[in-house]
Amino acid sequence: MFKRAQQNDASRHSDRGSPRRDFQRFSICDTSIEIEAMVYNDRLSDLTPLVIISPLELAMPPSVAFCEKMWAAGFQTIFLRRPGFGKAPGLPDALLTRQAVKERAALAAEAAIFTQLVDEMGLKNYILMGAGTSNSICYRMAQLSANIKHSIYSNPLFHPGIWDVIRPPWLRAMIRQTIQSKSGMKVAVRGLRALLRRDPIWFYKQFAQKSAGDVAYIERNKRDFQRAGLLLQKMKPEIFFYNLQSALVEDTRWDAEFTRTLKATILSGTETLDDWKRDIKLEADRLRLPIEFAKSGDLFVAYASPDRLIDILKRHTEGAVSETK
Repeated sequence: MFKRAQQNDASRHSDRGSPRRDFQRFSICDTSIEIEAMVYNDRLSDLTPLVIISPLELAMPPSVAFCEKMWAAGFQTIFLRRPGFGKAPGLPDALLTRQAVKERAALAAEAAIFTQLVDEMGLKNYILMGAGTSNSICYRMAQLSANIKHSIYSNPLFHPGIWDVIRPPWLRAMIRQTIQSKSGMKVAVRGLRALLRRDPIWFYKQFAQKSAGDVAYIERNKRDFQRAGLLLQKMKPEIFFYNLQSALVEDTRWDAEFTRTLKATILSGTETLDDWKRDIKLEADRLRLPIEFAKSGDLFVAYASPDRLIDILKRHTEGAVSETK
């Protein structure tokens, strides 16, 4: 499979019983850092790689139907789980302290880790896509790698009205509690785990209630969301804190001096609040990044609107040749 990474392959497992979406665990540069990667159809092809970085919201790869549609359009889906999101170990505790998170040390570390992993895969001219809480990682990867053909920031959380859009209100209160104090974090995570144990599908549908497209995607892929609920139950409270603090507090204002020369597109859904749509347009203008809207989806807009995503990718990759080693 991957010429350089295969030597460090520690395990292979399937999250849904489909060999087309098997995960493999890889060490980075012969270190103790391990990452789980899903390469659709198991082996790298000559298609353009679509590299997706796992968000906290859904640590499962996109559906087989999504991956098949991308494949038919000329894109091979590669899904990378962040440290601590699956069976691989998390980041060192020193990177997950409140001060380290505030200084964005963990974001920088993850960006460097994934850039190194993709380089070891030998990917060139690839599409990089973030979703929700993983966009901050992708933003930093774009500053590190010249191999990224185009970046897609799907449902980015980088504008000041982010708290207003979180639904339902009880979930917003739980998230606030998670980032306010260490004791609050532990209480909130215990509550979240109890909800996920009781009914993960209900939880995700509550979380996605603004969007009929998101709810339909959940309904079509219940096994993935049940598995995602199990993964969230096992996640360390410090990882919840890091992700939520980074996405909702510490990384809501990106640098327009960098993004004005960036080859990237913001993707958002129309199935959300009018205030959100207005504010994200203003933020896109400030960053000088083009913004595209899909009719279906919000949190999972790229997965709920694959045809819209393909249209965007085609326009930005026309004539590009994917290179793999």
